[in-house]
Amino acid sequence: MEIRRLTDDDTAAMRPLFVEAFGAFDPPEPPVAIHAPGKTWWGAFVAGRLVATALDRAYDSWFGGTLVPTAGIGGVTITAEHRGSGILTPLLTTLLDAARERGALVSTLYATSPGIYRRLGYENVTTLDDVRVPTGALAAGGTTSVRRADESDAEAIRAVHDRVVSRGNGPLQRRGPLFAEAPTLRVSGVTVAERDGVVVGYTSWDRGRGYAADGELRVWDLVADDEDALRSLMTLLSTFGSVTPNVLLRSSGIPAWQHLMRVAHPTPVTSTPYALAVLDPAALALPGVHPGIDARLPFVVEGRPHTLVLADGSGRLEDGDGSGRSFTRGGLALTFAGA
Repeated sequence: MEIRRLTDDDTAAMRPLFVEAFGAFDPPEPPVAIHAPGKTWWGAFVAGRLVATALDRAYDSWFGGTLVPTAGIGGVTITAEHRGSGILTPLLTTLLDAARERGALVSTLYATSPGIYRRLGYENVTTLDDVRVPTGALAAGGTTSVRRADESDAEAIRAVHDRVVSRGNGPLQRRGPLFAEAPTLRVSGVTVAERDGVVVGYTSWDRGRGYAADGELRVWDLVADDEDALRSLMTLLSTFGSVTPNVLLRSSGIPAWQHLMRVAHPTPVTSTPYALAVLDPAALALPGVHPGIDARLPFVVEGRPHTLVLADGSGRLEDGDGSGRSFTRGGLALTFAGA
């Protein structure tokens, strides 16, 4: 078996694997771009034939208010005849080793096959959810002005996203080559909440098809700096009630807007596990630390000793003496994510 980075010459061989893994598209999707900033494709070959693929995306994720270099894994495929043959483990191990060399400290993926990924240190830390609510349940008041966004608002929208999601553990920063496209593209609309000329929140939505009982509004993002701005955006979405009786919202965990709805709970529609692996224990030293904390925390990860040193509002990793708490790689992932 040969494992290597894929090139443009492999494009035609990739398409059948994608159809086999993800289904055919109508119309067919354009060929995969092998060479794209922030993306590295890997493949496994048996007897010269491509039988498995995986993609490393160079992301940054927010943890503890700090950006952590991340390898986002996708495009994992394997031919039916080679499933269960042990090919994916060395393929992904090679990919993750290369990601670590480029500076990635953690890796994330949507764990459709948890058993495969747990062997590599991944553990489920949250879910990506789609939930449905009656459109009228989003009428929440609010006094902040709202308006339709255009491409000139792209930086202000990204700044709001940074401010809001940096409070959590795990969200991706939407900057860099993988997010070069303006957030106002590919959706029906983006509405911003604005106060004193400053964008303080936004929602991105798709009207979709259908009308009245058959209509549904699709909301991808609904974030704001404060409660009043969030209420104003929710109320804006509620005005679709006469043509779309329900709203399908993308969420994770319990988002702030859920506390402001006029119904107790949204209706779950889909839930996809999101898994994390720590590629380098040095990741534990990155998140912000209260300046009053001064500590040495020894720990062991599958036989390898480390010490996390916290002082003066920052952390660093040193070699350990074998004492302290012992973690599996999955246990370390759960601890790092705060899951």
